[in-house]
Amino acid sequence: MKVYIDVSVLTLATFVTGIQRVTREIAVRLIEKEGDNIVLLHYNAKDNVYHRIDNQLFCAYYVNGKGVKNKMITKQKVEIAEIGEDCTFFDLDAAWMCRVKRSWLLPILKKQGAKIVAHIYDIISVTHPQYCLQRGVYNFMDFIGAHLQYADEIIVNAQATVDELQKLSERVNVPLPPCHVVPLGADFGKQGIIDDGQVPENLVQIVKSAPYILMVGTIEPRKNHKLLLEAYDKGLKELGYHIIMAGYMGWDMEEFADKLQHHPDYNTGIFHLEGLDDKAISYLYQHARFLAFCSYTEGFGLPLIEAIMRGTPVIAADIPVSREVAGDYCIWFEQDNAEELCEMVNHYDNSASEYFKLKDTLKGYQAFSWSECYENVKNIVLG
Repeated sequence: MKVYIDVSVLTLATFVTGIQRVTREIAVRLIEKEGDNIVLLHYNAKDNVYHRIDNQLFCAYYVNGKGVKNKMITKQKVEIAEIGEDCTFFDLDAAWMCRVKRSWLLPILKKQGAKIVAHIYDIISVTHPQYCLQRGVYNFMDFIGAHLQYADEIIVNAQATVDELQKLSERVNVPLPPCHVVPLGADFGKQGIIDDGQVPENLVQIVKSAPYILMVGTIEPRKNHKLLLEAYDKGLKELGYHIIMAGYMGWDMEEFADKLQHHPDYNTGIFHLEGLDDKAISYLYQHARFLAFCSYTEGFGLPLIEAIMRGTPVIAADIPVSREVAGDYCIWFEQDNAEELCEMVNHYDNSASEYFKLKDTLKGYQAFSWSECYENVKNIVLG
């Protein structure tokens, strides 16, 4: 059986976080196990055609950082007509951003006898469109509508997403395809201790300048970084804390970026760090007093797991998906309540024994590895 995966969005991205990381981890493992039966596709908008990606060059680039990304795209064209019986079309990437609309593609593949599997990370564009790009919302509506109608199997990362999909399918009066909950892998958290010499010197200086509260992830509206900045002004600074936001500055954050960069403590008590590699991120987790997780909504919330696996206590906004993913391993606060966040930090500052008991509790957490995630995904895709 051949498995076709459109990775056009990944190959155009300038970073590998979130969905891009998941696409990389699963695609690489599929190639390692299934070889040339895995057909990676890149859409050439100019010629309106798919080209095959060289599997070995893909792995060399995304695993070892070797080679040139554009050179992995071969001249071999892949006709849609060849994706039929004994084939699976697996939408693993952020495919709603691809120019090949699924409302056009999936009916063709279905008619040709292909099996269709979709990895649906969340339906935030439907449930919380105010936190999404307008263009992305329109694209996602096409994507999710097509998969509700034509997918044979749907993979999600949390039961909370199944619940939202069920509500949506009832609203549009379309039966929900079989859904499988597969938690994301968190091998990232299993790295060994990162020494000072393995990261840039300026990062070491920032980390050692004061205890800090960390946020990890793209800075975008739904992640609610403004709450941590508010907490800094309302108590964290007075308690002697710095705050570090590690992630790219995303869309519609111009006002926040301006406020951040013009804060009198910017680059002395408030830090925004971009372009960090996995070692640097792990180093930040390793030394953080707490991870703050302030999101309004999530599909999974991988930083929760990565922090817990590094032994870093998490203070998280109380939302259903985070409760499902992290349960009793987080300290929960009411969403948008900066004062409560500060009170929790202050509480553990005044009780060292409780803080270290909390850290000791985190050792009991068992997360999925990427290999376990892959095995579950593989069984659905190839089964």
